[in-house]
Amino acid sequence: MTGGRRKDGPILDLGRIVAAAWTLVDQSGVAALSTRALAAALDVKSPALYWHVRNKQALLSLMLEHVLRDSIGTPPPGLDWPDWLRFVGRQQRRALMAHRDSAIIASSTPPTERLQKEVFPRIMAPMLAAGLPERQASGAAGALAGLILGWVVYEQRPETREFVRAFHDPEEAFEYALDALVRGVEAKARES
Repeated sequence: MTGGRRKDGPILDLGRIVAAAWTLVDQSGVAALSTRALAAALDVKSPALYWHVRNKQALLSLMLEHVLRDSIGTPPPGLDWPDWLRFVGRQQRRALMAHRDSAIIASSTPPTERLQKEVFPRIMAPMLAAGLPERQASGAAGALAGLILGWVVYEQRPETREFVRAFHDPEEAFEYALDALVRGVEAKARES
C-alpha cells in the first residue's frame, strides 16, 4: 500500500507507523499498544492505519522485522561460519534488547516473508558455503534464534532478570551459552 498525505500533516507510511508503534511499546509496554493509541500518536484516525497494516498481528510482525532486518549489519571481514554465528547472536540480542518487550513480540508473532526469505537465509549462507547440509544449517540458525529469544525473554522480564542476575552476569553467561551452542554445531558438523 502506498503512503498518503493528510491534508495538514506528513505522509503516513509503513516506516512511520512502525517507528511510532515501537515508541509506544518502548514507553509503556506492548500491552499499551492498540490501533487507537497508535492512531492518536500519529494524529490520524484508526481506519487510516488499515490502509497500511491489516491488523495488530501484522503490525507486530512488521515491528519484529524492523528490529531484525538490519540486525546483522556488516560483519567484520573474514569470519568463518562459527564466528559468523557468534556475530549474528550478539547482534540480534543487542537489537532485541534495544526495545522493550521485543521478546514477547518475537515469541508471539509469525515472521514476515522478508524475515523468512531474506534474513534467515542470510544467517544460513556462510554455513552452506562451508559445506554444511541445509538441514544442519537451518537447524543451527533455528537453535541460535531460540537461544537469543529465550535469553532476551529472561533479560527483559523484571522477575526473571533478577533471577538471572542472582546467579551470573547476563553478558558473560550469554557469551558462554552462545559459545556452547556454536561449539555443539561445530561438533555435529564434524560428525557428518
